[in-house]
Amino acid sequence: MSMESIIEVLLRYNVNAPRYTSYPPANFFDEVKEDTPIESIWRDSNALFPEALSFYFHVPFCNKRCYFCGCTSENLKEESYVEAYFAALYSEMDKKLEWISKERKVHQIHFGGGTPTSVPTVYLKSVIDRLKELFEFTDFVEVAIECNPATVTEELLLELREAGFNRVSYGIQDFNLKVLKKIGREPSLLPVPYLVDFSKKIGFKSVNLDLIYGLPGQNQEVFLDSVHKTIEANPERVALFSYAHVPWVRPEQKVLDSYVIPSARDKMRFFLNARAIFMEAGYLEVGMDHFVKPSDSLGIAAKTGSLHRNFQGYCTRETTGQVYAFGSSAISQLDNAYLQNTKNTSEYIRTVRLGLKTEIKVHELSVTEKMYRDMIERLMCNHSLKVSAKEKELLGNKWGVLCALAKDELVEVLSDHEIVATELGRLVIRFVASKMDPLLDSGANNEGVFSKTI
Repeated sequence: MSMESIIEVLLRYNVNAPRYTSYPPANFFDEVKEDTPIESIWRDSNALFPEALSFYFHVPFCNKRCYFCGCTSENLKEESYVEAYFAALYSEMDKKLEWISKERKVHQIHFGGGTPTSVPTVYLKSVIDRLKELFEFTDFVEVAIECNPATVTEELLLELREAGFNRVSYGIQDFNLKVLKKIGREPSLLPVPYLVDFSKKIGFKSVNLDLIYGLPGQNQEVFLDSVHKTIEANPERVALFSYAHVPWVRPEQKVLDSYVIPSARDKMRFFLNARAIFMEAGYLEVGMDHFVKPSDSLGIAAKTGSLHRNFQGYCTRETTGQVYAFGSSAISQLDNAYLQNTKNTSEYIRTVRLGLKTEIKVHELSVTEKMYRDMIERLMCNHSLKVSAKEKELLGNKWGVLCALAKDELVEVLSDHEIVATELGRLVIRFVASKMDPLLDSGANNEGVFSKTI
């Protein structure tokens, strides 16, 4: 089948659907009530699986906001405001870390934002040091940070390594200066190949580069040039994200309305060509938007069926535990519940100071929801799904709906209890996963709620 024929087929499945970084998706979380037992939820999670500890810390500041960004962030303010934020973060830690068993070990720490490196490294180091005082770290602990390469220097990277970071992700987005200017993004301060090489040389064991396709100003030639330059930089991982133009959700994106934004057809062409180039260069396709070297832990996890997915992206079962999150907008992903802090930074600081609940959303998971969560995750991560008798009974006629996708060549039915996504199905795996989701049974098109699958 030619690329254009593939695109024609795939466009039929370009619908609004969840990204399934959680189940239920975040817009289904419940509002916090006065009697919501936050402490009990955290304490109860100690007896649940997995035992491993993962921590997420949200740094909401950026040196400047980029127009395309969908993250919860704000422009960096005066030092006193940053101090107030981290004082609140430390207080939240002091309170809630008491609820976690000290018998459990830390496998993973992740700093996201915003741009975590927009604040002095000493703040980040203090967070890590607080954890070290209370918990034992495993020998293979992952300590990861997201960086805007426009502000990364050699000195900063050395500081981060000294603080304990060993994995780094750079939001390159695109190498083309005209595209970057349109989206309000500055280029990398250091040449990207040197940035990647220096990061590895000083001890970062994995380097990830983010690219975004479908940005204003991109065309086939421009984007594929960025793909080739990414391969030349030789990162262990590449995240290839589709730009979601949702100005009704992110008002700052309205600035981009004056530019031509690539169509879904163009975006599919960008992705398919980039996918072919990465795979020809020896990268493995992982999940729906990652490409990794076969020796990388994500590549090994994909081969062994131990891939995992959460709000921080794809990760491995070996290193990822229940995620305990701190800071404004941070979402804890526990086996028994999801808990989301207030998105407003000033409100977050205020509630911590007053000793009030920082959470605005909480969703305690039922047994049924856990079963759907596990099935969707297995399909999203492994591109296959083998269900137990109990799971098949729960799915009811939805199992038939999934199997019927074989007529469209999206899945292959291996047995009465097992399907596997075809090459076509992998490209629209969100669509395939959505076919088993009872939350989407209303028949609504979910326009303005979820992004398109392409």
